[in-house]
Amino acid sequence: MQFKTAALSLFAASAAAQNASVPTNGTGPAPAKNAVPATFDGSCFYPKPDIGFDPKSYVGRWYQVAGTPQDYNNCKCTYAQYALNDNGSVRVNNTCQSGTRAFSIVGTATPVSPIYGATGAFQVQFPGERPPDCPGPNYIVQDYTGDFSLVQTNNFTTLFLLSRKQHPEPAVIDAWIQRAGLLGSDISKVVKTDQTDCFV
Repeated sequence: MQFKTAALSLFAASAAAQNASVPTNGTGPAPAKNAVPATFDGSCFYPKPDIGFDPKSYVGRWYQVAGTPQDYNNCKCTYAQYALNDNGSVRVNNTCQSGTRAFSIVGTATPVSPIYGATGAFQVQFPGERPPDCPGPNYIVQDYTGDFSLVQTNNFTTLFLLSRKQHPEPAVIDAWIQRAGLLGSDISKVVKTDQTDCFV
C-alpha cells in the first residue's frame, strides 16, 4: 500500500475553486477551506500527530472540555484516564455522568505504524465496538502541551479537546477551539462539555 503526505483540503480546495463564482446568500464567493498536512493511505486521511507527543507524560486524567457531540447517554463530566500497559499500548478508561449514574468503559489504544507519524497516533478499540472503518489510527494527538491536548480522528470527523484542569478559563477553551480550526477541524460542530456538578 502506498502512503503519501497530502493536504487534506486539496479536494475541498478544488471544489471551492470550481464553485468560487457561486455566491453565498448573495454577498460573494464561498470561503476557501483551510488546507492542512495529512497522511492519505488510499482509504482515509489522517491528521499529522504532534512530534512532541510523549506517551509517558500523557498518562493520568484528562477532562474533555469541548469536542464534537457524541451519543453517550446524554453524558456530562466526561474524562479519560490513561495508563501505559507493559506491551506499549495504553489502557483507556472513559467515564461520564448521566443524571445520578456514572458510566465507564475500558478499552485499549495501540500505537500504529510510524508511517502515520512517529508518535501520538493510535488505534483505539472498546469491547463490543465494530472495527474502525479506516486501516490507520482513529486517535491522533494533533497538538499537545502537557496541559491541553487536541485529539482528532481519521478524516477529521471527531474532535476532542482535553485539559488537565476540569475548569480552564473559557477564553482559553475558545482559543484552543480556534486552534483546532486552524488544524482542520470543523469548529461549527464543536460544543463545550458540561463539567459542572460532577460526582464522578
